[in-house]
Amino acid sequence: MKKLNILLISLFCIFATSCDDFLDIKPVGKVIPTTEQDFRDVLTNAYKSVPQDRSKTAVRGDELMLKYSAWSESYRIYVNQFTWQDEVRPVTDMQFPWQGFYSAILGANQVIIDGAYATESNDETLDQLLGEAYLMRAYMHFGLANLYSDVYSADNLDAKSIPLSTSIDIWQDFTRNTIGEVYTQVIEDLNKAIELLNIDEQSKGLNYRFSKISAYGFAARVYLYMGEFDKCSEFAKKALLINSSLEDLNSADAVLPVDFTSKENVLAMEQTYDKDFKFEFYISSKLENLYDKVNDLRFAKFFDGSSAGEYKCVLGNDNKNKVSMRIAEFYLDVAEAQAKSPKGDLTEAKKYLKDLLVTRFTPAYYATQAAAIDAMSKEQFIAKLAEERMKELACQGFRWFDLRRNGKPELKKTFDGKDYTLLENDPRYVIPFPIEAVVNNPNLKD
Repeated sequence: MKKLNILLISLFCIFATSCDDFLDIKPVGKVIPTTEQDFRDVLTNAYKSVPQDRSKTAVRGDELMLKYSAWSESYRIYVNQFTWQDEVRPVTDMQFPWQGFYSAILGANQVIIDGAYATESNDETLDQLLGEAYLMRAYMHFGLANLYSDVYSADNLDAKSIPLSTSIDIWQDFTRNTIGEVYTQVIEDLNKAIELLNIDEQSKGLNYRFSKISAYGFAARVYLYMGEFDKCSEFAKKALLINSSLEDLNSADAVLPVDFTSKENVLAMEQTYDKDFKFEFYISSKLENLYDKVNDLRFAKFFDGSSAGEYKCVLGNDNKNKVSMRIAEFYLDVAEAQAKSPKGDLTEAKKYLKDLLVTRFTPAYYATQAAAIDAMSKEQFIAKLAEERMKELACQGFRWFDLRRNGKPELKKTFDGKDYTLLENDPRYVIPFPIEAVVNNPNLKD
């Protein structure tokens, strides 16, 4: 545990604006945050600590293909993750994050525990700050659980998940909590955040911060992953009451929906597609073939083609395309929740999907697609919705988690002349803890 404690002490400084300014212990000449601005600085650095985990999951899913190169070795860091060879994990390979999650959580904990006593504050701005901290803690624990433990289900509640961190005691013994305990904490923090947040939607440039709409949207996401479809629909609709705007790709002045200035980007916190991927990956034939390349206007905006007939995702090539949550997701959430809930309304589900697609398709193509959707059975519509979700959220860090929550289907890949299979319900749908994390905390082996 000594190594873990040393790591956590280091993290205690990482999220601070400057360890020379605050967040160290007063007896050694350092200053503890006291003012509201001090605590805002702590949380700002927590935002900066949020890891880019969602972009990395695209390597394991079915959206991308890894390109073999005879003249470059740079692709090799992705091979084992791409082919699910988890027993082979050299330190030179692409690694999934761990430390960044707990750094952000530690900053959130500092604000939650001590921020309520901040000086030079007012009730409204302090409540907003505390609400953001609670949501940060929920968002990070949720991200960790969906990388490193099994899916939420009634059968899995007692299964081991990740360690919860709700204090700033860096000497505590971090043991693994159960899936049920983690989700209970996530929901508890989410509810507190919703009570405290008072900014409906952050202005552009500040929309890396949480707001009321992103809290509702995150609640919808959590409940969707839990299979609680009525609550998912409820919270997605609450988000849409704040803002239901979509970029109409038929319009000449439409911007990329993931652009932080987009009317539908409500949380521009994470880079959800690694810019380095553009050199090593092209989109899979499965993803490419879902699109009508002429009439589905997303294709030309989301991907760049080459003379070899390969298409690469462009969404993560610029920091302005950071996107953790956007309004299109809320439409998809309501549609799926209404379609899958025993109490749901299939007609309403279809309406929400069509309201999204009218902004993505050419008018003539939309007319034919809308008519086809209206004629679909429940099962046909759910299948159609899964395809549209894959297209709309392509290269944005959703697909791996959607595969997990929707039955963990069999996946097949071919690389360098060899075939690889991820079996249905394969244990490798749970990513192993990073080597560094296990070395620093042997409790993760339990």
